[in-house]
Amino acid sequence: MCANVTCQPGPEHCVKCLHFKDGPNCVEKCPDGLQGANSFIFKYAEVNNECHPCHANCTQGTPLIAAGVIGGLFMVVIMVLSVAVSLRRKNIKKKRALRRFLETELVEPLTPSGTAPNQAQLRILKETELKRVKILGSGAFGTVYKGIWVPEGETVKIPVAIKILNEATGPKANVEFMDEALIMASMEHPHLVRLLGVCLSPTIQLVTQLMPHGCLLDYVHEHKDNIGSQLLLNWCVQIAKGMMYLEERRLVHRDLAARNVLVKSPNHIKITDFGLARLLDVNEKEYNADGGKMPIKWMALECIHYRKFTHQSDVWSYGVTIWELMTFGGKPYDGISTRDIPDLLEKGERLPQPPICTIDVYMVMVKCKSSVTVSKTGAPFIILFSAVKKKKRADAKFVPVPSGSSDQRRAGAKFRP
Repeated sequence: MCANVTCQPGPEHCVKCLHFKDGPNCVEKCPDGLQGANSFIFKYAEVNNECHPCHANCTQGTPLIAAGVIGGLFMVVIMVLSVAVSLRRKNIKKKRALRRFLETELVEPLTPSGTAPNQAQLRILKETELKRVKILGSGAFGTVYKGIWVPEGETVKIPVAIKILNEATGPKANVEFMDEALIMASMEHPHLVRLLGVCLSPTIQLVTQLMPHGCLLDYVHEHKDNIGSQLLLNWCVQIAKGMMYLEERRLVHRDLAARNVLVKSPNHIKITDFGLARLLDVNEKEYNADGGKMPIKWMALECIHYRKFTHQSDVWSYGVTIWELMTFGGKPYDGISTRDIPDLLEKGERLPQPPICTIDVYMVMVKCKSSVTVSKTGAPFIILFSAVKKKKRADAKFVPVPSGSSDQRRAGAKFRP
């Protein structure tokens, strides 16, 4: 422990120490936490390498440094977690906003570039993305379910209607089902139900936006005590707008009825069920239908006899649809067999004037169901749209249908002439 030139026997007899001097002894390093008689010994070296006792806080240096390091690491962890939570919240808000948009607005998965959609742009959905909740209705060719669509890779749940073709149907029905998908995907209008996608599972499934209030036929029947004249006429105008769009796109619906109009909200309805709809070529004026079930009581006489459908025959169905609304879900030609309808129409009989309807509104229906109008009028829905819109604007001519019982309505709910 002694320097070479000052060596004496033992480290306590050195004149000069090689490393440090602790009292009379030479040491390799100053005591740092050595066990003493009553406590631990901590010393530090001065400039002349002599060891001196530490001040009161000297022994806490190491714990303080350790605490500082731990505290710093803790703050770093807190900051990282804060950033992660913030990013997660932003992601959740974004997904919630997307879900609200998908649930309240028309979903646009088919036209991201704004170009006109066609069958090549159909969104193909996996069966694992769809979940059926309950049956909404069924027919000869298929069943409609209320369901949930969870797009792959997303957590949003979109309420949808799932139309499934019956397994017993043949290849022709499959082709017609895909034709319906093409037509629905090609139509884009506020008052037409838009196709969201197709699932090509063993049974073909068409997925559309779910209308929360069901079909208009059930809606007017269930809420007849709270429906006023302006709401009825507003529905007539919206249906005319949708049908006018189909006419401009040269599409004949062939199955317009209150049951095929869905209610998004009391002030917003959409035409649906394009199962019978057909596109006309540029030079075509009519469509010749094959055999199959037809909605006879909503069809013009020419359609029943010759199975020829035009925009004018859709006008006839529009007149019957208005009659359904004005009777709050009444059944056209109730109690009369469908086989007797052609003879009835040939004799000139038509649906009676609804109790709440004035002569001028009823005349709109009569014109829709006139053979002359159906066969000769050009661009019929443009004319009808203008006529119905004028009726809606003429507020002075109408008295809102009051709330209350059906007896109260019959007593005072007539539209005034």
